Amino acid sequence: MIVARIFTVYSSKGGVGKTFIAVNLASAIREETGRSVMLLDCNLPFSRDVASTMEIENLRSMTSLLGVADSVKADLLLNYPVTLSDGVGALGLADREHLPDFTDSSVLKKVGVLADKFSALFHYIVVDLGVEYGPVTDFIFEKSDRIVLPLECEPLSLLSAIDDLDMLMERHFSREIIHVVINRMTEHPLVTPEMVSRRLGREITAAIPLDPKMPFTMNGGKTFPSALPKHPVSRAIEQLSLQLLKGSARDVVQKQKADRAGADGEFEVDEESVKRIKLQIHDNLLDIAELKRIDVDTGDDPEKLLELQNLVRHKAIEILDRDTSIRSRSLRERIVREVLQEALGLGPLEDLLEDESISEIMVNSAGDIYVERKGKLHKTDKTFLSNEQLLAIIERIIAPLGRRIDISSPMVDARLKDGSRVNAIIPPLSINGPALTIRKFSSDTIGIKELIAFGTLNSQISEFLQAAVKSRLNIIVSGGTGSGKTTLLNVLSAFIPSNERIITVEDSAELQLKQPHVITLEARPPNIEGKGEVTIRDLVKNTLRMRPDRIVVGECRAGEALDMLQAMNTGHDGSLTTIHANSAREAMSRLETLVMFAGFELPVKTIKEQIVGAIDIVIQLSRLKDGSRKILQVSEITGMEGDVITMGDIFTFKQEGLDSRGRIQGNFVSTGYVPRCLGIFEERGISMPREIFWTTT
Repeated sequence: MIVARIFTVYSSKGGVGKTFIAVNLASAIREETGRSVMLLDCNLPFSRDVASTMEIENLRSMTSLLGVADSVKADLLLNYPVTLSDGVGALGLADREHLPDFTDSSVLKKVGVLADKFSALFHYIVVDLGVEYGPVTDFIFEKSDRIVLPLECEPLSLLSAIDDLDMLMERHFSREIIHVVINRMTEHPLVTPEMVSRRLGREITAAIPLDPKMPFTMNGGKTFPSALPKHPVSRAIEQLSLQLLKGSARDVVQKQKADRAGADGEFEVDEESVKRIKLQIHDNLLDIAELKRIDVDTGDDPEKLLELQNLVRHKAIEILDRDTSIRSRSLRERIVREVLQEALGLGPLEDLLEDESISEIMVNSAGDIYVERKGKLHKTDKTFLSNEQLLAIIERIIAPLGRRIDISSPMVDARLKDGSRVNAIIPPLSINGPALTIRKFSSDTIGIKELIAFGTLNSQISEFLQAAVKSRLNIIVSGGTGSGKTTLLNVLSAFIPSNERIITVEDSAELQLKQPHVITLEARPPNIEGKGEVTIRDLVKNTLRMRPDRIVVGECRAGEALDMLQAMNTGHDGSLTTIHANSAREAMSRLETLVMFAGFELPVKTIKEQIVGAIDIVIQLSRLKDGSRKILQVSEITGMEGDVITMGDIFTFKQEGLDSRGRIQGNFVSTGYVPRCLGIFEERGISMPREIFWTTT
């Protein structure tokens, strides 16, 4: 089966003799190979340039066949192009009667079907591509085996050729398929071939001389190679055709497969070759000092960042062009994209950070990356090139925050620009190399309706918690790591009336309160000299001087627990916070321990009395084995019996088994305990039917 080689002649500047070269090139290829050649005029809107040059009266168009594109048999198309005197078949893309909307993907799809059928009939197709860039241009480039860039030896034409070449390089076309041709070469040009070669960074494939007697149209529809085979113009065209025809048929088929089908994963990619070429590119980038200071120097300067992107892209393309083992366009594009991410961004983490289905990224080492999706861990095929590259990415993350990570300071907490939380630890503490954990910040605000839909709680629990917040009860959300404490805290905070002054205190600002009167405070770690640290406890103390109506602390994990309890006991009702614990009962024990961190030797009973006087409701969250997050307990602190804090469970989750997909099944159950806080609800004018506390939900 024939698979045509496609040679495209393109220039974004008119008047450089593009059609002249395409017509004569088709003739030269026919003369040289003796095989079938089709000349396709893709000048839009109406494909008339070839017809005018070759004096063809009735040039048929491909778009007139769109209606039968899928049904017409390929062999019926063999005589559809007009046959010229030298045996070349000529066809236009569009005419006045059949001018479709090429921005419509369905139209291009049908054109592609027809193009494949003609490609099976002709050994070679020469395309005269129009100057206007659009969907057709991209479509033709994708199918091209060689691209010819013509220019004249004058400044404007050279500048246009530079732009055209840059455009093709940015679209990751291999350097070897692009050929530069000088047309209408004079004895004393304004711009010499040496200047052209130097500015374009490549050799000139052919120089077609200017013949003052050269007619603009071909007399009688005859081309130079067929009518004047020994003419200097014919010899230059012949030189061009020989360069384009280089390569055995086997090489051509292999290259077409790599270029056209490689993007669909039909052919295996040699990942070792990819890694080798990327390491080579990175070695060359080490000399670019600006890349080492990118976070400091560029800041939010888009022009500086764009300049560095272009610098890295051109360096990568230059090295790829020297390596003939990487020929697939899709693979070249992937390598350049990944190198840009690695040199200027976060490397393989970029795609993971953009994936909205991923909630957490865990890098155990350079070649071992896991992600969390819907509460479950999955190993990815992403890898860093080396531990050194991973360390460089970690440094890039923390550099804008004035943080450092090295042997003297091998652990760090930080936050990305989008609010995602980052923790990094490096050798000697991390034996297998640098380790990185990123808890992604969700751009979508999750509300109570979403939590009900996720099965985290039900409408009865939602109604009770909403009333508890509005009634200014002090609430602690308890749970393990990744159980959804911060998410639930954010949802509960949304129930606070909009006329109240809210102050939030967090290690890393994650809460997304929508009320108009919110002040967000964030702790600050020590600087490089070990100075300037501001702790959660410092901020909680300061909050009491800021006239808050509500205090929301992201998490109590140290001595700030005592300050939080004192705030709750001294008129700051309605405060909210979270704590790490595996049950509501354990949350009380942990709270006792955290109070001791404050440095005061308080009797245990006194601490428990402080807890009982401050805390009203404890909500216990858990991430279950199937990855789902559920409220397991909603409990009320009722008092003390001796030295024991007493609690009453209001709602619990009762697990009943697994479904066919391994998902946990169960129900939220009212225990029958009627909470004492209903009296506070009534004082606040909030009515809640008692039936919900003894009805299974």
